[in-house]
Amino acid sequence: MTQLHSNTPDERIARRVVLVSGVAVFIIFGIRLSFSVFFAEFVSAEGWSNEAAASIFSVSMLAFALGSAPSGALLDRFGPRITFTGGALLLAIGLFLSSTATTIEQLTIAYGLIGGLGLSVIGLGPVAANVAGWVPMHRRGRAIGIAFAGTGLGSLIFVPLANFLIDGLGWRGAYLALSLLCVLGLAPLLAWGQRRPPPLDLPLKSSSQAVPKMGLRPLLRKPAFWLLLFVSFNALGPLRSLTVHQVAYIESTGIPRSIASAFVGLAGFLTAITFVGWGWVSDRWGRGWAFSLGALCLTGAVGVLILLDRTHSVALLPLYSLLLALGEGTRSSQTTALASDVFSSGGLGLVNGIVGAMFGLGAAFGPWIVGRLKDLTGSYGPGLLVVVIMVTASVIGFLLISYLMKRQQK
Repeated sequence: MTQLHSNTPDERIARRVVLVSGVAVFIIFGIRLSFSVFFAEFVSAEGWSNEAAASIFSVSMLAFALGSAPSGALLDRFGPRITFTGGALLLAIGLFLSSTATTIEQLTIAYGLIGGLGLSVIGLGPVAANVAGWVPMHRRGRAIGIAFAGTGLGSLIFVPLANFLIDGLGWRGAYLALSLLCVLGLAPLLAWGQRRPPPLDLPLKSSSQAVPKMGLRPLLRKPAFWLLLFVSFNALGPLRSLTVHQVAYIESTGIPRSIASAFVGLAGFLTAITFVGWGWVSDRWGRGWAFSLGALCLTGAVGVLILLDRTHSVALLPLYSLLLALGEGTRSSQTTALASDVFSSGGLGLVNGIVGAMFGLGAAFGPWIVGRLKDLTGSYGPGLLVVVIMVTASVIGFLLISYLMKRQQK
């Protein structure tokens, strides 16, 4: 593992924080990304429209967005142990209520609103803020990459697992099982393994002291902050558009859902590797290079989906999995790493909480607009065009922030 704080005897705590964050992200995003399997079940078994089924996820992302900035402030105030454990329990409540839902409205409230708020507390923004506080800037990309690798492994395990649970228990029973996992596994893990990072100028043994804060008003005066909001919205929007619709899209080409789920899981496994690899690239050659190359790969994944619709060839799915993994490995990790670099003077919980809010807004908009366009036109083509536009916009904004940061350092 990347070296964290080599000048302190408490390096073990820093390593534990990173590893526990990775395991927690594995569970959290395994649950979140398995929605693509639930989505396909809602459309086929319940008869709900693409737009209506996708709106459940979109509401969860809106709730995630609304809760992210307050969650970041709670993280700065109370620390990760209390904040993250509370978020895990709130997510468990949302999943339990989802298992009892009998209408799409009830499911939207349970999974979308309550579950989305729980996810906001333990989202990538707060996790990245806590991890970033434990590592120096020149190793931050790798450390966040290690923590975020759990998103890929979560997809690898939980997408096929969700398919298995739905086949055996139905989607309600599957949600009940995931709720129990949060109560018995996720919450105790976070209560044990998370610690507040040390103040920036003090050794790790003083980690109980408060980190210097940056308020919202100074942030609003910085052009880089507004660009960061733009990048964050366009970073997760196109990615979550694919993760929500990919199983249904692949199934619509004549490929069985079980095969589609398997290759989505493969993409998750590869993403675990690409998060760490891109982190190393960003620490060595810069965040801009890593983010831009990842965006190119994500655009390539869209191209493969277009070819798949025309050829119906299963042989294209390994290439799709690889390109999707290479694309996903930069979207959230490099954005939060850049945010932590630019606004490293303190209050990273608030900064990355706001980043997480924009992640959520983008992730709410993307799947909804793709589903809406599919219902209106009968084709995923217009939605995939929106995905490409958002990817391109995110790269432009990211490179502008990198330019402003370099100019400020001169």
